[in-house]
Amino acid sequence: MPNKLFFLILSCFFIFVQNARSQDTLSGLKIEKKNGVSYVDGIDLGRKLKTQMLWRSEAGILQIGTSSWALDNEWVSIKDTTFLLKTAVQKSINEKQSFWLPLPSSLPVFERMLNKTFEYDSVSAKITAAQIKDIWSVNLDAKNNGEVLELKLLKAFVVEPFYVHPNYILRINGASMDSTMFLDLVKKSAVISRVVPIQDEQSAQLTLTLRDNWENPELVKKDGGKTLQIVLRKKLAAIQPNPNAAVPVAKAETTIPAAGPIAAGSATKKIKTIVIDPGHGGKDPGAIGYNGLQEKEVVLAVGLKLKNRLEEKGFTVRLTRSRDEFIELAKRPKMASDWGGDLFISLHCNAVEGKERQQKTDGFKFYILRAGGSEEDKAIARRENQAIALESGKKGKDEISPAEWIVLDNQLALYAEKSALLAGYLVEAFDGGSIKKLQTGAGQAGFMVLAGAYMPAVLAELGFITNPTDGAFLATEKGQNELADRLTKAITSFAK
Repeated sequence: MPNKLFFLILSCFFIFVQNARSQDTLSGLKIEKKNGVSYVDGIDLGRKLKTQMLWRSEAGILQIGTSSWALDNEWVSIKDTTFLLKTAVQKSINEKQSFWLPLPSSLPVFERMLNKTFEYDSVSAKITAAQIKDIWSVNLDAKNNGEVLELKLLKAFVVEPFYVHPNYILRINGASMDSTMFLDLVKKSAVISRVVPIQDEQSAQLTLTLRDNWENPELVKKDGGKTLQIVLRKKLAAIQPNPNAAVPVAKAETTIPAAGPIAAGSATKKIKTIVIDPGHGGKDPGAIGYNGLQEKEVVLAVGLKLKNRLEEKGFTVRLTRSRDEFIELAKRPKMASDWGGDLFISLHCNAVEGKERQQKTDGFKFYILRAGGSEEDKAIARRENQAIALESGKKGKDEISPAEWIVLDNQLALYAEKSALLAGYLVEAFDGGSIKKLQTGAGQAGFMVLAGAYMPAVLAELGFITNPTDGAFLATEKGQNELADRLTKAITSFAK
């Protein structure tokens, strides 16, 4: 297994899914027990939390931050809120004089005051503090006609909802969250089959994979945007008449528009169906190389040979094209998803301009879907994306927009590691072959033909068709057979 290469690739684009709550144990606190109740020294706790304190001896009141604590009193006030403790504040515990606060009932006061969570472990006699994240509460409420997932926020944020069936994506810009809050969501829900929380520097993103027979999700904003409700309703045909049914969920303020159906595969399921995409075709010849060789001809020949070899290995194999025909870029990954593909590989040949560069530039390289890591990789993606202009007869865009990358974050979160691992196997299988390795042999770029393929997906640049040596090899049946053999070796190793 190409472990070193795999981790090298991942270092370029790894998506960091973290437990967003950083914890801090308040060590050395003075804690005493009396009559089965634990108490913490309030003055010591205030110092550890670095809050201002004021002792009003004449009234027997200790002010810690904005909270006021009175001796022999069970009530604590903070701003406009009053808390009731289970036992009163004590002056002396076990003959030790101070300002003793009962545990754990005192901790909610500090939570409200400092925007942190506090936990008391009675066994170890330790208090742990953690910063409260912007998404501080998650609640799933079951209804007769569906479910409502409610998120509570510390403040209102700009939110971006997307729905790409069966995945609902909610991006909350500038927010932070604790990903562990969503661990039990799938177990509690009849609607949600998978949850992928992603925390990065710019946003908190939640991706929900939904089961069948549910309407398009709707987003409801309440409390000025500080409460978000994702409304998940059953389709009308799935609801059985019930005279005692609950009142339907209120109409949402914002409706998420439905997108075309895209089948989402499992990121961990066994590889059974492989989709091979011979690039270009028909009115799109692709790159024109050495001695007039056309990219579309080379990749179709290799794709047909690869199909035969993989079928001999027991795989189900589908080709996006099996003859010289033009297929729109966006349709290719959709075909793979509609067929229930478990792996998608798009075959291409690389090219450069200028005789001097053509003589010197050669080698293979395998790409996964991610924002271009280098200007060279971006340029290669733009060239491959130019097929869009042939779809409408007009010059179209040749790069994935920032808004489209947001939608694609779901695909990347689910399949980034698997795609990188597949690229690693391919580089290993091709290393030492007739075509040399270009740089590390693996890269990342915004290839539109990979966008929407909900499965491990790689674009293969098999060699430079414009290079005399690579081009001559790509044109021969012997060379095409070798390429098909090496592709087969990598895919079967990946599928084990």
